[in-house]
Amino acid sequence: MDPVQTLSLALLALALILAIWRRINIGLLALAATFVLALTAHLTAEDVYEAFPGSIFVLLVGVSLLFGHLERSGALTWFVDRVYRLIGERTHLIPWAGFLIGAVLSSLGAFATAPITLLVPTIAHLSRRFPRSFLISELAVVIGANSAGLSPLNPAGAVIRKVADQHHISYQPWLIWALSLAMAAAVVLVLQIGLARFRGPAAGQNPQDIAADAQPYTRPLVIVDEDAARGLRPAYAITAAASLLVFVLFVVFAKTDVGLTAVALVIVLQLLFRPEEKKLLRSVPWPSVLLLCGLLTYLGALQSIGTMDTIQAGLESTGSQVLLVFLLAYMTAALCNIESSTLGVLGLVMPLVFSAFGENPALTWVLAAVAAPATLTVMNPIHVAGTLIISYTDERDQQALFRRLLALSLGITCVAPGLAAIVPALLV
Repeated sequence: MDPVQTLSLALLALALILAIWRRINIGLLALAATFVLALTAHLTAEDVYEAFPGSIFVLLVGVSLLFGHLERSGALTWFVDRVYRLIGERTHLIPWAGFLIGAVLSSLGAFATAPITLLVPTIAHLSRRFPRSFLISELAVVIGANSAGLSPLNPAGAVIRKVADQHHISYQPWLIWALSLAMAAAVVLVLQIGLARFRGPAAGQNPQDIAADAQPYTRPLVIVDEDAARGLRPAYAITAAASLLVFVLFVVFAKTDVGLTAVALVIVLQLLFRPEEKKLLRSVPWPSVLLLCGLLTYLGALQSIGTMDTIQAGLESTGSQVLLVFLLAYMTAALCNIESSTLGVLGLVMPLVFSAFGENPALTWVLAAVAAPATLTVMNPIHVAGTLIISYTDERDQQALFRRLLALSLGITCVAPGLAAIVPALLV
């Protein structure tokens, strides 16, 4: 490895350390590192921006705005409300309702943070009546939503597809999604059995001081602004739901571009119903857009100076692909406990996986073994989902819940990657 390649890896490591230590968006740090690397390696602007993930940028913006219309029309709130009304007193189904709703929304393209922030407060309200269901229901929501993010319609799945295209390699994206959801469902089932005797903390005591006598189904979900608080707007909601169906049909069967399809439907909804554009744009996860675009741009610069080829040669020299499967699976899960963005970690690791296993018939299974366990650690209390769960518990229980969530995240990190890597290890 020449000095410039060594510097490129050192800059990447520094960006990761600063992102964790100073809580700076790693995409922004990656763009700064790209500037330093471009000066050192004499890269032109064309060399740098050739790797800019324009398709993923459009996907993130388009799909987020499409789901923003669904939320603002009242369609999402109505759907979630009806699901929980159907469950009634069958408390054992509450976790699975949250799991399925989160998984469906993420599978259709919603960035995982959206269904998580939508459903976590709802579960907190429900748990006033069913305190035993609080913890497992919250865990089921965040695990289901994050694991389904490996759908090819979702930004996380799009990251894998982007790297595959760069390596000119084909794989089975829907199989990865199915394996991820199967593992997630198994984890939720194990947690439901294991936590069956645990009486959850006093849920619903959120920072907004929700009234103690609040009943489920009568409280609003997380309200972004006054427009979203107006409740169901039937014509808008039906049209937005139909747009989502059209989106899926076009992308899955007509093979149209995910991002452009979403943007086209967003414009139709915007012209028909005229929600305030500034408020609608808040539904786009701009920090994640910056993170992913900056990180992938830097990884493209690494590719152009040959760093990725050198890493590939190093991985091939290990001599054991079986060992490498386990190593990559555990490394990815461990990084997801440190860096809060699963999306960013997948952007870092996927080039290594494709470099090491690109021509292997078991590639899809390897991808699932590396990516699926990483999506399970989202309940880590230093991450957004874990923090959100804690914020909706009584203050006196928050420290205990922090320790419990941390223990669960670390326990899953120790067990899940090893189990997930068994089958691909037998196939490679």
